[in-house]
Amino acid sequence: MKFGLISAAQCDVLVDKMVARIKVWSSRNLSYTTRMQLINSVLMSIHMYWAQVFILPKKVLQEVTKVCRAFLWSGQAYSQKNSNISWESSCCDKKQGGLGFRDDGDWWEYKPVASASWYWKKICAIKERLKLVYTQTELAAMPHYSVKTVYEKIIGPKPVIQWDNMVWNRLNIPKHRFICWLAVQDRLQTTAKLARFGVSNTASCLICGQADEDHKHLFFACPYSSRCISALKAWLGITYSTGNLKQLMRCIAHGRMSKFRRQVSFAMLAAAVYAVWSSRNGCFWNASFPTVQNMVARVKQNVRDRILVVLPKHVSRRDSLWFATL
Repeated sequence: MKFGLISAAQCDVLVDKMVARIKVWSSRNLSYTTRMQLINSVLMSIHMYWAQVFILPKKVLQEVTKVCRAFLWSGQAYSQKNSNISWESSCCDKKQGGLGFRDDGDWWEYKPVASASWYWKKICAIKERLKLVYTQTELAAMPHYSVKTVYEKIIGPKPVIQWDNMVWNRLNIPKHRFICWLAVQDRLQTTAKLARFGVSNTASCLICGQADEDHKHLFFACPYSSRCISALKAWLGITYSTGNLKQLMRCIAHGRMSKFRRQVSFAMLAAAVYAVWSSRNGCFWNASFPTVQNMVARVKQNVRDRILVVLPKHVSRRDSLWFATL
């Protein structure tokens, strides 16, 4: 085998390595956040190591994407389960609403004449896309060629979202982050959404049954969640009144409060979203959910315990005294 050239059959060991890791992990009931970290730190590392040495065939790249996508959404190496958010969107930077996965799919889109070899099509695709953002003189003038810099320029600017600091807030409990990431984009599998797909026989809220269960109703209009969130906002002294998750996050982000209090407020909101979603799922699977008082008390305790573990080093005395009273 020549250096740099490899067939799809010879790449089976690459896919097998990834599948073997997933088989071990699939028995551990991992959270979405944990799967996200394993994809970034383990599966993508295996892929990138091979990609640095060999020109991987298109079929292998598609198989790697298929395995990673299946593991993220189902916890298995192979699955027919639909993705809540497209893989292309998941591969965007966190500031652009994604999960920060690096996907090289954009480098392989160009299609030259049908008679050209696969490798030549890919070389032409890269060349043509480079020509859109660089001149030959600019490339030659680069003191050090950076794959990252060129890649980011080729994919172009993405709209910057305003809620990344809330979702990926350091004080958030890790398992809350992924559910928040879905909730803020209205991508949780609510009964209203499932009914549109023909999966659910009803679109009614599983908790109250008073209206269709979309994101706005579930987290703000449902009497149960409304009482829970109101109690938690009062706990932190948040007076903003809104029926939209993004608007509430924006109000907190621009509110007149210290950075620490803002982070605590975001941690509370993330915990509340997770708790409401868990209560909703409890209605579906167990036909029961905790009382408002129990749910609020649990969220408060979870937030306090988390912050005590990861308390920032530089917190003012005033904020420390405020937190001690919570």
